[in-house]
Amino acid sequence: MIRATRVVLSGTPDEVSAQLEKHSLNLAQHEYAAGTRLRMLAVALTQRPNLKVSLVTYHDESRDLDGSQELEVLFSDDPNCEPMMIDRDHIGENCQITWDRWLRITDDAEIKTAADMIAAILDTCARLDAKAPGPCGTGYGTGRA
Repeated sequence: MIRATRVVLSGTPDEVSAQLEKHSLNLAQHEYAAGTRLRMLAVALTQRPNLKVSLVTYHDESRDLDGSQELEVLFSDDPNCEPMMIDRDHIGENCQITWDRWLRITDDAEIKTAADMIAAILDTCARLDAKAPGPCGTGYGTGRA
């Protein structure tokens, strides 16, 4: 059976790093090593005052070691915001952002708002040169599904 635990991260960069280290010690060595940059990303995200960042650790109770970790990020100023989940590939060089944001499209104004939001997200990715690691294949995805 897989059990998940969630820890809200907060404090100075050193305090957040210590929290992450404490909750990552039971990972298998390859999982710990591959999660290094994800933990660094967590520290950077916690320093943004409008974000609430949590570390989610999945425990596989049929094994002695914890299975994996990902980040859950919320925009604290938006009470209706769904969390972004941030996972990493199996070697820890890329992260994947998953976001289930429901947008109303019941009338022309809501359709325009949804289209504007979608375009803004894609524009931001293009402006910041946010590239996917490449087509699905070797090195892509966690391989931990």
